[in-house]
Amino acid sequence: MFGRKVSFRTWLVLASVLAVMTALACTKEVIKEVPVEKIVTQDVIKEVVVEVEKVVEVTREVVKEVVKEVPVEVIKEVVVIKEVPKVITEQKVVVREVAVVVTAVPVVGTAGFALKALEGNVKYGGIFREAIPVTMKSGDFIQGGPMHVISPLYNKMLQRNVMDGLRSIVPDLTEAWDVSSDGTSYTFQLRQGVTFHDGTPFNADDVVANYNRMRNPPSGITSIMVDTLAMVGTVEKVDDHTVRFGLTAPTPYFLELVSAGGSVIYSDEELAANNSDLRTVEVPVGTGPFSFADHTPLERWKLAANADYYNPALPYVDAAHVLHAVTWAERGTAVLVGQADYAFNVSRGTWNEANKRAELSVGETFSMGGHNVALNNEVAPFDDPRVRKAIHLAVSRQTQITGFRAVWEPAFVTRWVPFASPYTNSAAHILTLPGYRADKTEDIAEAKRLMAEAGYADGFKTEITTWNGAPTAEIATPLFVNMLKEALNIDAKILVIERFTDAAILQAGDYQMNRGYMLAGSVLDPYLMWKSHIGTGGSQNVSNYSNPEFDALLAKLESELDPAVRQDLVNQGMDMLDENPPFYHIGFSGWSPIWYNYVKGLNLGTRSLGTNTDSWETAWLDK
Repeated sequence: MFGRKVSFRTWLVLASVLAVMTALACTKEVIKEVPVEKIVTQDVIKEVVVEVEKVVEVTREVVKEVVKEVPVEVIKEVVVIKEVPKVITEQKVVVREVAVVVTAVPVVGTAGFALKALEGNVKYGGIFREAIPVTMKSGDFIQGGPMHVISPLYNKMLQRNVMDGLRSIVPDLTEAWDVSSDGTSYTFQLRQGVTFHDGTPFNADDVVANYNRMRNPPSGITSIMVDTLAMVGTVEKVDDHTVRFGLTAPTPYFLELVSAGGSVIYSDEELAANNSDLRTVEVPVGTGPFSFADHTPLERWKLAANADYYNPALPYVDAAHVLHAVTWAERGTAVLVGQADYAFNVSRGTWNEANKRAELSVGETFSMGGHNVALNNEVAPFDDPRVRKAIHLAVSRQTQITGFRAVWEPAFVTRWVPFASPYTNSAAHILTLPGYRADKTEDIAEAKRLMAEAGYADGFKTEITTWNGAPTAEIATPLFVNMLKEALNIDAKILVIERFTDAAILQAGDYQMNRGYMLAGSVLDPYLMWKSHIGTGGSQNVSNYSNPEFDALLAKLESELDPAVRQDLVNQGMDMLDENPPFYHIGFSGWSPIWYNYVKGLNLGTRSLGTNTDSWETAWLDK
């Protein structure tokens, strides 16, 4: 067998088997370290507290190091903010504070800005290979197409800046823009000379057609952008290269929305030819740095460098291959065996192995999604806020994260805003709060009082649905269930389901508790995430939560422009959710990328936000 050429898929299967065996062995060790009968005991909690205290250290000296790393010409172009996202390492939590400006996310609006690799000795050529899942039902992003697979084929009006670790927003198909004094009108000057891959010129008609479809899709077409673009009243063409957006109210995060992953620009001619529905088009045409070359189902997608890209210096590589690797272990294994150059989120076992190898680098960055247990607020006893708060107080987040981290992904004890957001609270502060602190003595006592007050002093029986993935079904969910039983005598029967059925079950409300639910946002400002997932009637409010006091706060937060007032409103909102939780929030997660040291241009070592690379136009290979 080994004397012949072995396909990528065969290598991946063989290597994945080894990775899974390693993970299972690791799982047994975790179970041995945290016996069920001791899962919430004081001894275990003390051990967790010690480990947490080891990683919490606040310092500002790192700002000097960051300034040294970023070239002067980039620093001059980037508008800095009051508090940029925190960076987690294995050793410390770092808080960076710089100058104060109005916006929560810095924006580079200078005409003529162009992305480039920070390194000065760029080499052209080669094939960049990433390992990710590549199955696609369609290439229509607003209708749920997987953006991570073919994003490099497209551009947006604005994009996140790879040159500063995705901390700022920079031009893409837009060269510059103006904002009216009242913050309700945005006028964008579009790049000229841009063409789609089929030679069709890009102009204002494309922008108008796409944004009208995003915010007001025709009958029979869905759009993931409807809620997020609700403040857009009009999108009008001023001339062939100028577009004006009229907002119904000032929106401090509007430019973040324009840079969001789903807001790619398709050809208005292709939209018209397909009645605005691109689900039947295998690969819709784009303007991006790469064009579609070929793909093999369940194997790989091949993308070729766009020779007519608007930035003539990019892309640096000749092609990009997206290799099919479904699980975290498969992705990491693909890199370890040399089949891929980079994987954005891998299993802890493969991450640890990569960390031992001199030729590889590892990272750990914050993501915008997290771990939660949905509680159906329309089903007793979860319709009682006292029961939900009791669970919020009694179940240790630290113990859960310690339990599943070794076989899944990193996660952090957070409140209702991810650490990636400038509106979050510091880790040091969060760990002092009821429900989040490691010492559960007072929290469990208060939780039992609430349960008794609600009429459940002796606990109750319920059910919890969970994905069939091993980290969830075999580690995380049993751990949560055991802790519920130990702390509050809540006896939960585990119902294992296929992952692809989870969304339908949640939307239908056909559950009591659910471990697959994800609280997630597309922008760093928490308003849209909260409105969608927690606001009354929100499109992602699968817990059926309704809190008039919180809805009133959302109404204030919607258009508040003063950053200090906005931060105060966010803090008030988190206090409300702690007091009357919609569901049980464990914590937002992180991503664990690994890559070969020869991968340059993506600034992977200093990224502030864990996200798939929207494009690899600045990637180059130093080999």
